[in-house]
Amino acid sequence: MRILSTFVLAGLVALSCIASMPEAAQAQKAKAEEKDMFCLYRIAGRKWVLKRTPKAGTEGYDPAISFHAFEVLNVWDDYAEITQTTLDPSRQDTSGDVFKIKVPFKDDGPQFQDPIGFTKGKIEKVKTDVGTFECVVWVGLGREDGDAYIWRSTEFPGLIVKQDDRFGTRVLDEFTWIDGESGFKGKAAKKKPAKKKAEDDSADNSRLFKRKGASWTLRTVTERGQRRVRNYDVRQYEVIKVSETESELQVSKVTQLMEKIKGEVPETLVVKFDETFENRLRPSPVAKHERTEKRITQIGLLECEVYTFKDEEGREGRAWYAKEWPGLLVRKLVEGEEYKLLTEILKFEE
Repeated sequence: MRILSTFVLAGLVALSCIASMPEAAQAQKAKAEEKDMFCLYRIAGRKWVLKRTPKAGTEGYDPAISFHAFEVLNVWDDYAEITQTTLDPSRQDTSGDVFKIKVPFKDDGPQFQDPIGFTKGKIEKVKTDVGTFECVVWVGLGREDGDAYIWRSTEFPGLIVKQDDRFGTRVLDEFTWIDGESGFKGKAAKKKPAKKKAEDDSADNSRLFKRKGASWTLRTVTERGQRRVRNYDVRQYEVIKVSETESELQVSKVTQLMEKIKGEVPETLVVKFDETFENRLRPSPVAKHERTEKRITQIGLLECEVYTFKDEEGREGRAWYAKEWPGLLVRKLVEGEEYKLLTEILKFEE
């Protein structure tokens, strides 16, 4: 009877293992599905740069190093818009050619397909100046223009980390990491202590302007003409007085290093808490809410409300406001013929 019981027990254990296999497989599948294959393009403001070094001995050899810069410009629910720019050895865009590329969030999008003429190889770790990336090596042997290799990131599908052929080598030279990613080296964002219910003002859209001492700095760069002549304007805003009916802000023009300008007299801006206040929360009274977007800014990763509008000259514009702080402009972009205006937040203190 003891022998029979042992066999019965072993059988039960085996059955238990078999029964748990589907659950383990499902758990593994669910874990795999947690990874967002479009994560490279989900965060607006993310940038990366590939440095290209030519190889001597090729036809038409030019020893000059060049750079290919990419930036996630806009993000919607089902696609992103990125820009690609070629830079000279000094990392300057001398041509003015900026290509906009639409990246659909679909498995069969061109950025996620297998490179034509290449065979999938092994997984390798590629060390760069901006971090170490786990990559799939794509091998193109016996090509008309010689053997070629492409290393593509497994963590960020669509990202080329390295590329090598007989003409030259491209290697990732800059990359914007965010908190939670493998190569992030900054300090993790500290969680703010929970406020008491009586102090909770999250439902008050005017809370930014009611917080005495709150300050923020905006830089506006305007480009005009074929030569793209630039003009810089940096202003600091500070809430200095608050009453039940209005808020008083001091607006100071400062240098690009955010230092006071000698002899510059600050202006006073009054914000009324009446029916006109809603106009403070968008770029113009007729602006349209377009979407909500996560964006990398000078003050960190923010969730933003994005509005579209037209300026006084009829030029198309977009404005980003911090969702946590209604009315806090963090970015504005207006573009027209031989014209570009870009406003970005540089600093914010509660």
